[in-house]
Amino acid sequence: MKTLPFKKALNKGPSFDPYLAAANERARQAVRKLQEAGIIGNRIRTDLPPAMEEGSDRDFGG
Repeated sequence: MKTLPFKKALNKGPSFDPYLAAANERARQAVRKLQEAGIIGNRIRTDLPPAMEEGSDRDFGG
């Protein structure tokens, strides 16, 4: 015999993991809490330095 016999694996797909669903919910709650505290969220700045405002004299010193 050249190889050992092995039982064929059936592709059943991923099994249900109860810890994964709970971990996803905890992660969503943590993100929601940080968004409410203003720590994470909109990262686009709306304020500009005076040199970048419209109509200002732009001198980049080049």
